[in-house]
Amino acid sequence: MPLWQQILNLQAKLADLRKEYFFEDILFGYHWWILVGQTLVLWAVWLILVDRGRLRNILLVGLFSLAFALVLDDMGLSTGAWNYPYKIVYFTTRLNPVDMVILPITFMLIYQYFQRWGSYLIATILFAAFASFIAEPLFVKLNLYTMIHWKYLYSAPIYTAIGIVVKGAADIVERIEQKARTKEGS
Repeated sequence: MPLWQQILNLQAKLADLRKEYFFEDILFGYHWWILVGQTLVLWAVWLILVDRGRLRNILLVGLFSLAFALVLDDMGLSTGAWNYPYKIVYFTTRLNPVDMVILPITFMLIYQYFQRWGSYLIATILFAAFASFIAEPLFVKLNLYTMIHWKYLYSAPIYTAIGIVVKGAADIVERIEQKARTKEGS
């Protein structure tokens, strides 16, 4: 049997096992409720706090950080650096509450409240340190995150880099929009 066919067969078996594991061991369990709860609470907090006057750029930061988180998470999962025993839905291998909630909301709020680069960078570094050395170990302790070939220290510069890139990109988009408005007003 060709190697590709063997891979496809293993993927099909793995998909069946993941589905069975989700519906028998995860759904409505303690870990599942933690993930659902943090997702709902964080989005509710964001809805209350978001500056609606800057919503476009704030959402852009959220979208950029979400995209980076998804790609980097897929890379880590694909290389076996980490894994997630519990998920909200069975058809993903990612921990979506982190990639689609915690990171985007945090970066959106940092971007909203720390507009100058100096304060933004400090807030981003503090968040990166908190996420890497407090939140990640807590997720490991709660068995929501399994580190295989990864160390907490690796995460801090990645979180910092994501923050820098998303603010830089959003600032560039804002300058382009301002130039376009200036030209239209001339």
